[in-house]
Amino acid sequence: MKNLIAYGEVFEAEKIVKSDTSIIGYIGNSEVFAFRGITDFSSFKLIDGQEFDIDEISQLKISQAEQFETILILIGGM
Repeated sequence: MKNLIAYGEVFEAEKIVKSDTSIIGYIGNSEVFAFRGITDFSSFKLIDGQEFDIDEISQLKISQAEQFETILILIGGM
């Protein structure tokens, strides 16, 4: 479990996803807390060196970019 400290309270979740404007905590597929419309992330910290998770859409974009890079390398090497 991960622990997020926000505004003096501790929020716990298996996965804590941070985007450009939100932080959402999940246990399984269920959302257990959410902070949306964030412009200043200084009030949000994960404890004990934990790291935020990447949301599925961002992970998919990273994967697609890596695949595209591989394709470009293969094409350029022909």
